[in-house]
Amino acid sequence: MSLFQVQGLVKRFAGLLATDHVDLTVDQGEVHALIGPNGAGKTTLVNQISGLLKPDAGRILLNGLDLTPLPAHQRVAAGLSRCFQVTRIFPKATVQDNLLLAVQAHAGSSLLFWRARDSESMLYTQAHALAERVGMQNVLDKTSGSLPHGAQRKLDVALALAASPSLLLLDEPMAGMGPVESAQMVELIESLRADMAILLIEHDMDAVFRLADRITVLVYGKVLTSGTAEQIRNDAQVQAVYLGNEEIAA
Repeated sequence: MSLFQVQGLVKRFAGLLATDHVDLTVDQGEVHALIGPNGAGKTTLVNQISGLLKPDAGRILLNGLDLTPLPAHQRVAAGLSRCFQVTRIFPKATVQDNLLLAVQAHAGSSLLFWRARDSESMLYTQAHALAERVGMQNVLDKTSGSLPHGAQRKLDVALALAASPSLLLLDEPMAGMGPVESAQMVELIESLRADMAILLIEHDMDAVFRLADRITVLVYGKVLTSGTAEQIRNDAQVQAVYLGNEEIAA
């Protein structure tokens, strides 16, 4: 059985069928990319997976647990962590304080106001380990909002990793990046696959074809096809759908 399963997911908005009985699986250690044109339903699908939208039908399973009735924070506790399209960090805080807050939020040990955070060395150890994981160990004292965009995106990934997810949902992690920053993010994502599965939504098709073990193509809320990067690259249906489009994924 796959680590993560979406089974027959349906979401309607009035007369619009935004997700049309979508099936999707992600295996342990796999990078599975979700692509599709504007209006394909990717955001709606991802919001249902993360718990921001309630599906009208279908199920979402992680490690055999039915996440469908659970609110977003309980899905995080169950092993699902998400990075959004827009970077979500505390820009006025240092990198270290951002990471400490994330570690605290999941440990819960220092959220008591009468307990000094400085006394808990383990939190600092975990925060520094996260910084090293994403290559930010040398900027711990920097104000997060002063960092380049690519570094802020890496910090955002580190905050998601604080939850120790079994499935990491990355929503356009390369958005707004230049070639060097994109290459660094690709390397980071590749380094994570040994410890977690990744569901990747991305418009940078070079990155998608490099990273993805499998790719699912969504069109008008319905799965058009799913396969390896090579299969998707050479699929006549995919080529027909995107004929004349410079941007394969929204």
